[in-house]
Parts: sequence; C-alpha cells; structure tokens
Amino acid sequence: MNKYNYRLNVYKIFVIFLISNFYGCTVIQNIECTYVPKKTETNKYPELTQYTDCAQINDQQEIIINDNHLNKIWFDGSGLAEIRVFDGVYYLNKNGKVIKSYLYDNGADYFQEGLSRTEQNNKLGFIDAQLKIVIKPEYDFAYPFSGGVSKVCLGCKKVKIGEHTEMQNGQWGYIDKSGNVVIDILHEYDDLNNVLKNKEK
Repeated sequence: MNKYNYRLNVYKIFVIFLISNFYGCTVIQNIECTYVPKKTETNKYPELTQYTDCAQINDQQEIIINDNHLNKIWFDGSGLAEIRVFDGVYYLNKNGKVIKSYLYDNGADYFQEGLSRTEQNNKLGFIDAQLKIVIKPEYDFAYPFSGGVSKVCLGCKKVKIGEHTEMQNGQWGYIDKSGNVVIDILHEYDDLNNVLKNKEK
C-alpha cells in the first residue's frame, strides 16, 4: 500500500469516527489486509498476500476479520496468525480475536517467556498467547522479557542513528511479568543494570 492510499484510508476512518459520534450509530468500513493463506494443491508455498474487503473496522476501531477469510488464513502451531492492516501488524487467533502487535524485525513481535509486546496509542504493554492484555500499554518503550523482567521507560524517545534506531533519554526501570515494578522507573538507562545487580545481591 502506498502512502497516498494509506492516508486516504486514515482519512476515511476519521470521517467514520465523526459520523458515528454525531449520529450515535455504529459504522462499518470494509478494509484491505495482508496475510499468509493456507497451503493448497495449487499454492504449496504461500506468501504474504494482500486481499481486498477481508476485514471490517467499526467506530470503536475494532478490526473484524470476515469469516470467509478467517477460514483461509494459515495459523501456526500455537493457533496464532499475523495480519497486516494499514501500516500496522496484528496477531489473530482462530476465534477471530485481533490485537495490535509491536512491529519488530519487519513482523509481529516474538513471544518471549510467554509474553509479546503490544502497541496501542503509541504506548507498549504485553499480551499472552491468548491475546489477553497482561500488562497495560503505558510505557514509551519496553524490551522483551528476559529472566522474568522487562526493561521499560517513560519519556524516552526513538532516535535514528545511521540505519538503526535506539531509545534515548527518559527514565528507566524494570517490571515483572505481572506488571509489578521491580526497579523504580526513575533511573538513567546506563545505570539500570547496576541497580538491578545490586538489588539481587
């Protein structure tokens, strides 16, 4: 999808939002999405393919996959599939539940220690394999879980350095897999590892 079509779709959704709020009704818009279909006799090595009218989006910004497409999507061994809508990437389960993922390595964020990052309103949180939000998206950045903790920040900014980007500034801390703060979120990034090591002694 080129930038013009993406902006046009965003504009359409904004118009839908205004209409639905003004008239107090639910408005549905058909949208395109991209996914890997199931293998068939004629397509034994399917790839990411874009489909028109494969889903709908309502005035609550909920994405609903049409049943005829839900039956065509390839799901992995854990019962999840990756779909792309507009410029976002989402996880989908066989029941049709959809939740936005954090875009990582040009795809949906990996599950590590049972959790994966989700992005909503430019904030990061975590979901489990049932696509249930375990940790509310409220952080400006969060690293994947490692050793039962995730490094998170408030107020940090993404800075492009050459071909890569990194998070700079802000206040950093650690949370556990229940969302509890393990190390207060008030440290500089470079000091954080030492703070955790001192706590573990």
